Amino acid sequence: MPELKDNRKSLKLPIPSIEGSEVIVRDGLLAGDMEFVYGNATTSDVDRTLRALSRMIVSWNLTDSEDKKLPVTMDNIKKLDITDVTELIGATSFGEDKKKV
Repeated sequence: MPELKDNRKSLKLPIPSIEGSEVIVRDGLLAGDMEFVYGNATTSDVDRTLRALSRMIVSWNLTDSEDKKLPVTMDNIKKLDITDVTELIGATSFGEDKKKV
């Protein structure tokens, strides 16, 4: 029987402005992610990008000031520099698709 599985590649990327950082992202989105990512007519492009990134990040090595590992949440993703978000998205096939639009 054919198995339905997640065939996206995992990419290990640095966050450009955070020395020593490492983020594992899935290369692309699943069909089920699209409703969340695109939201509704009032969802901004920036919010859509953040939503997409939140669905692609598997893990990261970011910590807080007390050296506790930060969970991958929308609130923590929103703390990233926007140029870092752009770089991370741009390294994925989702970013490549956005460049074609």
